[in-house]
Amino acid sequence: MSKSSHDLPTKPSPDKLQGFIASLPGMACQIELQEDGSIAFPYVSEGCSTLLGIAPGDLQNDSSRFLNLIQAEDIPTFLDTLKQSAQTLCFWNWEGRITLPNNENKWVSLGATPQNTQSGLPRWEGILLDITQSKLGELEVKRAQQQLLELSSHVQDAKEQERLRIAREVHDEIGSLLTAIKMDLSWLTQRLPKDNPALTDKAKTISELVNRTITSASNLAHSLRPGFLDCFGFIAALEIEAQEFSKRSNISCTISKSQESIELPETHTITLFRIFQETLNNILKHAKAKHVQVELVKGEDHLELVIEDDGVGFDDSARNKPRSFGLRGIHERIAHLGGTVKISSSLGEGTRIAIFVPLEAESDSTKTSTSQQALFGDTPS
Repeated sequence: MSKSSHDLPTKPSPDKLQGFIASLPGMACQIELQEDGSIAFPYVSEGCSTLLGIAPGDLQNDSSRFLNLIQAEDIPTFLDTLKQSAQTLCFWNWEGRITLPNNENKWVSLGATPQNTQSGLPRWEGILLDITQSKLGELEVKRAQQQLLELSSHVQDAKEQERLRIAREVHDEIGSLLTAIKMDLSWLTQRLPKDNPALTDKAKTISELVNRTITSASNLAHSLRPGFLDCFGFIAALEIEAQEFSKRSNISCTISKSQESIELPETHTITLFRIFQETLNNILKHAKAKHVQVELVKGEDHLELVIEDDGVGFDDSARNKPRSFGLRGIHERIAHLGGTVKISSSLGEGTRIAIFVPLEAESDSTKTSTSQQALFGDTPS
């Protein structure tokens, strides 16, 4: 049975097609690759004037005017993506910054489909869009995220300084006072009447309370700021902490290291040590593990710390809980050092936390600008 005229597809009229192109929030175009490696614009829609500040005919007559608009930092990516699309005939996608003749800065996005021509060189048909507003919004989100990261880091630093101050006061002030009380109590006990056992027993009880208080004060100072971290260094601090963990939990903890002594910046030392402490505490509370293996490797320009247990593990739903602040905190504190964290775990197969920290990396906070000027960079001369 033959198809009726109603069943046959119809092509849009030229007027409708032109109307559609004119309504696009950008510039429709054809781009051809020339034998000398340059590009030409066989077709450019009227949107060229609004988007680029150049009349369509002027761009068709001199395609170099488009390249002159692209900011110097983004020209390499434009040429690289052009080359890749020409070689593979894959979709050409590029984003970059341009500076118009009136010195207005814009972000634009090019999306074009390649086709081979009779000359053997590709021709692309696509559209160039103004994405400045979305990029400004993206920059604002990144700026807010960076501010939150910096705030979190500041809070951690302030907390660490306060811990250090309190630890010193507990050790120096309270510790000294308790020692003095113990000595005076001993002097007093020796002079009590021997025929009054009630007084002797009471003095003994007070002495035991003082000893327990001294122990508690020492443990408090240690939890606030382990003295051996400052006295003996990073590796020794990890080994002592691992030994104390094993005594408390009956979970064996072994440490393998690439060298006996590792010098690190203070921020790295305390951050990695606190993460180690927190990880061991989490293992004690949740993992039901029998063994913890720690690997510490220092390269020329990086440090790797891997903590692995043979416990019950967890799945993605546990990791993505709204109040799963422990894992998020590890990511944030390592990100502030310019490093990365990879946490792998599954039910019944334990958990592995791998931390990679560059030792001479520039801080992320210096890489991200807090002004919109960073969106466009410097205008090429």
